[in-house]
Amino acid sequence: MVGPAELTPGSSPHPDRYDPDTWTDEYAFLTRPGHADIQTTPFLDYRTNVASYPRWQKWLRDMQPPMLVVWGKYDPSFTLAGATAYADDVPKAEVHILEAGHFALDEATDDIVQLVLHFLARLDTHGG
Repeated sequence: MVGPAELTPGSSPHPDRYDPDTWTDEYAFLTRPGHADIQTTPFLDYRTNVASYPRWQKWLRDMQPPMLVVWGKYDPSFTLAGATAYADDVPKAEVHILEAGHFALDEATDDIVQLVLHFLARLDTHGG
């Protein structure tokens, strides 16, 4: 196992936690006819997503929704700055950076379950 000090973005501290069947199943779905287009279309349209950020950020600042942000520290696709930026707009946001990569749900399942359960319990206690 690689130690956390040796990890870089794109690395995974827990690749052993990935279910190999997930990769096989995913590959089978992604290689079906027409699915390459389905998967690439969002990437081609991502610029409209980015252009919408100011509107979304204004909504967050105005509405201040209860927010739980759970992020993989070693995610190559979504930087840590993306996680902490939520707290700029929603200061009470709970931001948790986990020892995980892009597939944090596979790598830190138990941690994420506990964070979500505690978050939901607090929402229920405070009237949401």
